[in-house]
Amino acid sequence: MRRLPLPTTKTNLLRVKGDLAVAQEGRQLLDEKREVILRELFSHMDEMRRTRKEAADLLAQAYRALADACVALGRDQVARASLAAPAPPEVAMHERSLFGVVLPLLNWDAVETEASWSLFGTSIELDLARKGFLAATRRLVQLAELEVAFQRLAVELRKTQKRVNALQNLLIPQYRETAAYMEGSLEEREREDMFQLKRMRERQSGGPGWKPSTA
Repeated sequence: MRRLPLPTTKTNLLRVKGDLAVAQEGRQLLDEKREVILRELFSHMDEMRRTRKEAADLLAQAYRALADACVALGRDQVARASLAAPAPPEVAMHERSLFGVVLPLLNWDAVETEASWSLFGTSIELDLARKGFLAATRRLVQLAELEVAFQRLAVELRKTQKRVNALQNLLIPQYRETAAYMEGSLEEREREDMFQLKRMRERQSGGPGWKPSTA
């Protein structure tokens, strides 16, 4: 691991130690974020699996009811009756944030009302098909919300994991090695300065370890 290209000074040592503390705190926060995102992903995965199955079952039931209505009334009569159906409401979208990840909140307010076509010339199968498609659409809207959220969470998890890896495997070891090298160099420099100071005092005082010049 290469050290940071910084001059070995006490100021730089303090700065490197401060950066190391910030990097370690950042890694801890990213670890917590990663754990929260993982829990959300697993929760969304289970809910997506259940919602997808429910939507598929409801769609299958609705199409069976539609097929029965076509058999009972004929395709032309079913098509004419569908013209009387009101336009469905639009999907309203809101947002929520999880650790900075923007997640969608979809709302589809389709109210269960009586069919807009008359009872004459229609059948119960047509009513069942209409209710079935409304129920299936609600599940599909829920599924869309879950899948978009899952994709965004997965992308954010990959980004968070890259940041954790960069801190854990590159920056933090680099800061540690640089700090250790600076501490060792400064201690060695301090010992050398103390030794030189001691020699200087011995020369000035003529104490032990000092020999006068014979020149």
